[in-house]
Amino acid sequence: MKTSLITALVLLITSGFAFAQQNGKQITVIGEVVESQCYITGLNGPGKGIAHKECALKCAKGGIPLSILEDKTGKLYLAGQSKKAMAGANDLLIPFIAEKVKVTGRVFEKGGMKMLLISKVSKEGEEEKSEVKKEEKK
Repeated sequence: MKTSLITALVLLITSGFAFAQQNGKQITVIGEVVESQCYITGLNGPGKGIAHKECALKCAKGGIPLSILEDKTGKLYLAGQSKKAMAGANDLLIPFIAEKVKVTGRVFEKGGMKMLLISKVSKEGEEEKSEVKKEEKK
């Protein structure tokens, strides 16, 4: 009986960890919205900052994914949306290219890559806006 109870408890705890990992960890990141290809390859300069804004805008509109470059750690988070998974996050982030933002969402990591499914975004220092509210206005 004791063994069954301990086994059940271990299974419950480990399944909880698996569930948490599957659903990602909720985080808030402050950083710059960058266009992934130029930033990662460096083929068109540093791929960040106001000097790269026009290029990043063209690339993002052409389908290159946008990412968040975290100020504090230098980590790059590929951006997705929590509510519109099939649409990516470019439409949500294009207004913020080359600007510092505060984003909240769930982070997932696999194969060395980090994906942040954004639930809220705002220009750093301004009130957060949810993409859900943004969709309702359309």
